[in-house]
Amino acid sequence: GVKCVAVQYPGKRAGRDLSQYVAIEELADRLLTLLKPEETPGRQIAFFGHSMGSLLAFELALRFEQVGNPIAALFVSASPAPGLLRRVADVQGSDHQLLAWVSQVTGVNPEFLSDEQFAATILPTLRALKALVEYTSPPEARVSCPVHALMADNDELATEELVAPWGQRTTSDFDLTVFAGGHFYLNEHLPQLARWVEERVLAHCAGS
Repeated sequence: GVKCVAVQYPGKRAGRDLSQYVAIEELADRLLTLLKPEETPGRQIAFFGHSMGSLLAFELALRFEQVGNPIAALFVSASPAPGLLRRVADVQGSDHQLLAWVSQVTGVNPEFLSDEQFAATILPTLRALKALVEYTSPPEARVSCPVHALMADNDELATEELVAPWGQRTTSDFDLTVFAGGHFYLNEHLPQLARWVEERVLAHCAGS
């Protein structure tokens, strides 16, 4: 079977605030020190990231390769390929514009975000997104494992034009699968999606 280990973003629940990190690369470096791949050489592992988590998973996969422990597969969900997020992420304006963009991405009622006290508690974290959105990666940065890209047919933030270039980020196989729904399609298809991912992880691990 497959053992699933979730990584909690800083700024989520009890996690450290996202504003303490200013780049995807910093988050990946931190995770690398926690996971310590050099202590378990040969362990079969795959990464799944959703939205900006896909960029983090990609950076972490690159680091695993650098220490001689390439992963079996990379799953990137609802995410533009590296360097393309800035095309759709309008986070460079005022705090009001930033909150409006967050409402669009998350589906949260804009009136909820208009509460000044609530907005004040989340704005420091959201402002850190301005740096994260600027993330890019050299064109030659590629993983050697298969990359499976997933997207939704009604997601304006991760269209096929933006997701398909993930195929240029691997020297191995690439495929793109489309689900029905919006940016958070996985909430509507979780059982199906979990089986889909597990089947592919097992196949990759068995073949390596």
